[in-house]
Amino acid sequence: MLVDLTIPELAVLLAGSLLGTLLTALALRHRTRQGTVSDERTCFLFHDTELVDATGPAAVLAQKGEVETEDPWQALRAAFRARFGDLPERPGDVFAAVAERRRTYAALAPEDGGRLVFSRHGDRVRVSLLDDAPEEFDRQISFDQGRELRFLRNAVAEAPTPIWLVDDSGRVTWQNRAYSRLAAQTGGAAPGDAPLFAVSEESGQEIPLRVPLQMGEGAATNWFAVSSRRTPGGLLSYASNIDAVVHAEQAQRNFVQTLSKTFAHLSTGLAIFDRNQRLALFNPALIDLTAMPAEFLTSKPSLAAFFDYLREHQIMPEPKNYASWRDKIGALIAAARDGRYSRTWNLPSGLTYRITGKPHPDGAIAFLFEDISAEISLTRRFRAELETSHAVLDRQEKALAVFSQLGALTFSNEAFRQMWRFDPDSSFAETTVPDVLKIWQSECAPCPAWEGLQGFVTSFGERLPREAEVLHHKQGRLSFRAEPRSGGATLVSFTPASLTPDRPERISRLPVRR
Repeated sequence: MLVDLTIPELAVLLAGSLLGTLLTALALRHRTRQGTVSDERTCFLFHDTELVDATGPAAVLAQKGEVETEDPWQALRAAFRARFGDLPERPGDVFAAVAERRRTYAALAPEDGGRLVFSRHGDRVRVSLLDDAPEEFDRQISFDQGRELRFLRNAVAEAPTPIWLVDDSGRVTWQNRAYSRLAAQTGGAAPGDAPLFAVSEESGQEIPLRVPLQMGEGAATNWFAVSSRRTPGGLLSYASNIDAVVHAEQAQRNFVQTLSKTFAHLSTGLAIFDRNQRLALFNPALIDLTAMPAEFLTSKPSLAAFFDYLREHQIMPEPKNYASWRDKIGALIAAARDGRYSRTWNLPSGLTYRITGKPHPDGAIAFLFEDISAEISLTRRFRAELETSHAVLDRQEKALAVFSQLGALTFSNEAFRQMWRFDPDSSFAETTVPDVLKIWQSECAPCPAWEGLQGFVTSFGERLPREAEVLHHKQGRLSFRAEPRSGGATLVSFTPASLTPDRPERISRLPVRR
């Protein structure tokens, strides 16, 4: 039977020590009420969670544990968890009732005949390990640990990435096979030599350090990402080949440079913003159109700061409500990402810009700035000239109408509309030759002048003018003329008799050349 230790100093020493050290010491002092107890049984004696005694086998078993704790019971729980499952937080908690004096836990594995027996002795609890085959079980544990150690060693040695250890003097003390192969290709760096990669302890701790390595004279340079960790044996480093990443980045830079050279010759201003809405690329035309300083653009301003600059320097129309300007910027970005943003800016300087937003991969946005001032000016001048021509033709007393080669009415003057009491602009439908022929035939006496007119208007090739006189029910005698115009158009005119000399009614139909 185990008995209490009565020496206070020894009890204090036992409570503050690690379980392994404590049990080793107790193995030399196990006792019973009658004297020394045999070391054949594995027994622990606890007062609450404090270990007060243990047998020799118990101390040896505890030395195999790897849990670092100053609480002996918690260390014992951790040592037995894999075999017997979770044990209570305190040894005395295993008993369901106060009167219960004994409780047994069986091993989890069916082939394991071990049992863990808890017995109450006053305010103490004895924990006994009853193992039917302790030697075989211990040998299995030792075998598993050795196999795991060999597996870990092989895994590190055969890792495809170089791994090496450098001591405080800067020499390689250990390396795996991948590092050895790499060292052989460079012609050196055996154990004891300086490492292939010059890496300090401060570098490579948080972010891998990029290090170039040339395999030989005249050979291409290889790039590696090196990470380092401080260990008790020295600085342990890992290297990964990143040639593919470096080459891809170089190709991307070359592509951007090619694009920049191409964009440099465009007359359209270009501003490309990355997915973080920072200016990533611009061309010289953007500086010419916006008068933005190159220093401002090279500082990679945000998209909002870019448009703020345009607004402040009157390079874009002043928003009516500045408070909502920021919200409009968000809507502008969303529209540009969908390819829906297209605006025409009429600037106070008299210039006119067309701004187009285009989405790009990876969340980037491109804005195109085009100076369309000349185009707008030409369009306005052409529109003014056209309106002037229409006004002049409306002053003519002759009724004039123009038909396209497809037979659609494209123009008619005021005299034409009044003569035939017909306004083609009042209808959304297209007016064609058959439509006006019906009106002419209803307003005039029967006349062969209308025969073949539709074929004349829509025919291809060279055409000769057609002339005839028709009798209008209200206007009287009219001189009819149809003559070809450029682009396949046909000009039809009706001249009142008061504007032409008297002559007999006649019709002249010239054949169309085929």
